[in-house]
Amino acid sequence: MNMQNSCVLCVLNQILRVSDFLNCSQITTDEVFRLALEKIPRLDFPSMTAPEFAEHIYDIFSHVSGEPDPYRRLRKEQNMMIMNRIGYFRDKIDCSDNPLFTALFYSLMGNMIDYGGEDLYDDVDIFKQYGSIQLTVNDFPLFRERLLRGNQILILADNAGEAVFDLLFLEQMKRVNSRATYHYGVRAKPAINDVLIDDAKFIGLDRHANLLETGSTFAGTRLARSSPEFRKIYHEADLVISKGQGNFETLEAESDDILFSFKVKCEVVAAYTGLKKGDLVFGFRSSIFHS
Repeated sequence: MNMQNSCVLCVLNQILRVSDFLNCSQITTDEVFRLALEKIPRLDFPSMTAPEFAEHIYDIFSHVSGEPDPYRRLRKEQNMMIMNRIGYFRDKIDCSDNPLFTALFYSLMGNMIDYGGEDLYDDVDIFKQYGSIQLTVNDFPLFRERLLRGNQILILADNAGEAVFDLLFLEQMKRVNSRATYHYGVRAKPAINDVLIDDAKFIGLDRHANLLETGSTFAGTRLARSSPEFRKIYHEADLVISKGQGNFETLEAESDDILFSFKVKCEVVAAYTGLKKGDLVFGFRSSIFHS
């Protein structure tokens, strides 16, 4: 989906947040905004998604600030936040009536751990809300059917922290289908707090899936900008699970056959899908647009 005018303001607000997070000087922040405002009129908005637009602005920030990976420390903290409690979540999953569904629900709730949306998340929410919220779009039965007969399963990663829940989700998927080969695709360079390959190894995801970089250098996935290795695995996969709103924004036009798992985090995506901000989605494109 193409970006809207309000996406510009959202991305500029992200820059203010990262500047505050790194305690950047006012001089640095002002220079970033000056260069961003010069760059924006030269960009081709009609053919651009919001994550791709954000990449241009973050590149300016990295150039001016000298920080190519501003959320490196935050990603580690977010991963540790969940890893330190992983026994608790694993027990909750194993003791539930439907471990696979419980694992996917925690994995989806992990999508709240995001610094790219309109609202900052409260890390306490992740431990309080299970059981009190429902999926607005729920294709779990079809997912389980596709999982059972699949030989190649591809998960497209999103945020740090959320990735630890993905590990628990992978554990349950492999219990349902142990013969399949699982792939876990991550960003090729820092993009907000999205997981990178070193983060995935730190979590231990390499013990459960083949880790690969998608070739994406922004908080989304565009096949035309992905690596040949990734495109081969993508096209051969029997099931593609796309995590996060950024991946939805950049992949939803590619195929109805992608399973999207994300929280609707802004009014632009809400209006585009007919959903509400805050809705939780685990569904294929056809289900999202007919919910």
